[in-house]
Amino acid sequence: MNALYHAGQQSGGFAAGIVDGENATVSAVSVIYCVDLEEAQGSYISANCARLLGAAASAVILDSANWWHDRVHPDDRTRLKLDQLPEEWPGGAIIRQFRLRHPDRGWVHVVDHAMFTAMGPKGHRAVVGSMRALHDEQDGADLRASETLQERTEFILDHVAEGVLVYDLNGHVQQHNAAAPRIFGVDPASFSGWHPLPDGARLLDETGAPLTPDDHPVNVVLRTGVAFDAAIIGICQSSITNQTIWVRMQAIPAHNPDTGEFDSIVTSFSDITDVYTVEEAMAERESIYRQMFLHNPAIKLLIDPATGRIHDANTAAIAFYGYSHEKLCHMTISDINVQSDAQLGLAMQQTLQDGAASFSFHHRLANGDVRDVEVNTGAIRIHGKEFLHSIIFDVTERNDYAHRLEQANEELVIERQRLDEIIRGTNAGTWEWNVQTGEMRFNERWAEIIGYTLEELGKTSVDTWRNLCHPDDLAQSDRLLSEHFAGQSSYYQCECRIRHKNGEWVWVLDRGRVFDRAADGTPLRMSGTHSDITPSKTIEAQIRQMALTDPLTGLANRHLFNDRLDQAIRLSERIKQNVAMLLLDLDWFKEVNDTYGHPVGDKLLIEIASFLKSRFRDADVVARLGGDEFAILLPAMANPEEAQIPAARIIQEIGRPRMIDGVEITVGASIGISYCKGCECNADVLYRKADRALYLAKRGGRNTYRTIPAC
Repeated sequence: MNALYHAGQQSGGFAAGIVDGENATVSAVSVIYCVDLEEAQGSYISANCARLLGAAASAVILDSANWWHDRVHPDDRTRLKLDQLPEEWPGGAIIRQFRLRHPDRGWVHVVDHAMFTAMGPKGHRAVVGSMRALHDEQDGADLRASETLQERTEFILDHVAEGVLVYDLNGHVQQHNAAAPRIFGVDPASFSGWHPLPDGARLLDETGAPLTPDDHPVNVVLRTGVAFDAAIIGICQSSITNQTIWVRMQAIPAHNPDTGEFDSIVTSFSDITDVYTVEEAMAERESIYRQMFLHNPAIKLLIDPATGRIHDANTAAIAFYGYSHEKLCHMTISDINVQSDAQLGLAMQQTLQDGAASFSFHHRLANGDVRDVEVNTGAIRIHGKEFLHSIIFDVTERNDYAHRLEQANEELVIERQRLDEIIRGTNAGTWEWNVQTGEMRFNERWAEIIGYTLEELGKTSVDTWRNLCHPDDLAQSDRLLSEHFAGQSSYYQCECRIRHKNGEWVWVLDRGRVFDRAADGTPLRMSGTHSDITPSKTIEAQIRQMALTDPLTGLANRHLFNDRLDQAIRLSERIKQNVAMLLLDLDWFKEVNDTYGHPVGDKLLIEIASFLKSRFRDADVVARLGGDEFAILLPAMANPEEAQIPAARIIQEIGRPRMIDGVEITVGASIGISYCKGCECNADVLYRKADRALYLAKRGGRNTYRTIPAC
């Protein structure tokens, strides 16, 4: 490439261009430098530029746009506006003359051309400039410097990853570096005269929307004569393959150094196709996780452990604490947690160290109420930064109950004679255990909890308890008992399951204390209670179920559907069966909401959900993904192509008129079907194919179905 970068003055600032090396004169020779304002190792100064300062290139520190400020003449310093940021330069560029201190030649009068730009694949903020001495008497040396600079410039341009193109005023390529044809996939031999938009090519903006040829940066500069800042552009070179190259491109006008006339356009660009594709997929995934976070019924906070600031809060947290989202996200966890900062710091440190932890705290609400909460928190990493994802459960009522029960047990020890009255008041079963002999005594309430009478139980011992206890809970009970026997806990407490007479499992809170020990501390006698906590456990199970179902229709939600889909695919691979998925979208549902209101629309969704649930096997999964969009998973199918049969029935059934609140409602259904048949596939592929099939069904007139195999 027989060209040198040069500077030209234009309206509003500075522009860089390319000039034929044969037209360059000694007086116009420039020496170049580049200052990376974000990573110092990306900065560069040519040997000629360092020589102009009388220093070695390695001794010059390129730390700012005005890297030469400590060498400038005092009389020039006041007029140079050294505090002006590069972002504030008119047109992004500046031309300045000043004197620099030279160790051998006194003061050297120089002219500096600098331009603020983005460079490299990371788009770092940078200042690129050229500097030359005025009235330099060493013409021969300058000529050699000019030739060296030209060779170095050509070498740099041909070895940088970014593509560089020079266009004439007709919009055709006149010069290019080695990277340009490689990025565009064009034969370098046929690049000369190449137009930025060959026949069949299309332009896309960063969102994927079409751009007209007039929006191409080269055409914008041709039309306006003003530099075009960096932008992300997609270039689809073939309407057949639909393959798109994504580039980050900028374009600047170039002027003839002798005449000052605008005679060419210089563009630089880098291939960011891989980065763009990954970022697009990540943005979609983040959107899904964001919705899962916001709409989860559990109270959730995202906390910055370094500062304690609440980084995000979901809808349930806003309702619980009584603050707006904006207010809550300007608070720290210390603003709502009654515990000391030291305790909070230790808790966050433990979570970061162990990866996850659980704590009991007291949280103050906006109205001043203080609630007992259990916090299950885990360390997660978002964009390289650690956060604490905390799920909060309000256990005030449960703790109040437990506290009252503890007080009752203390009174049992102090006033044994009132045992019967207190036990009846707490509705708890009691037990007494001779630890050395294994004999145990229970009251009638203890037997009632599991559906027996004491007479039916007969002679009881510790084996009676162990035989009724769920095998999975025995290990935990034994461990907690051992800790209490060793004096590591003031009392024994364990939630466990006991088999009821009818075969079901009853959850009990088993609590007790050693009241008699031998001289050596060996436990002799222990007493305690059993409380039926099955209702509270049932509520907890219901809360967990709510997190997996759609609150309006009772169908599986997107989270549960995705989980079942992954399981079905793994199972199909193991048993050599097939999986089919139907994506269903109601036609004209928006008109129902707009005409009759959302209550009618909700009743319609409930009725359709009930119909869908009744038409499929227990092994099938029917889910509402959101709005009027449903999904149906058909696992373990011998012939997944038969999914078209229920699809046709669904369309026929949904299409019939319905009477809701005295109004006749008619909607349709469009269905996209995809399946894995005798091949390996994954959930993402199955989703995409079904979604594409749904799109084709919509475009094909709606109220129909289309099928696209996943493989």
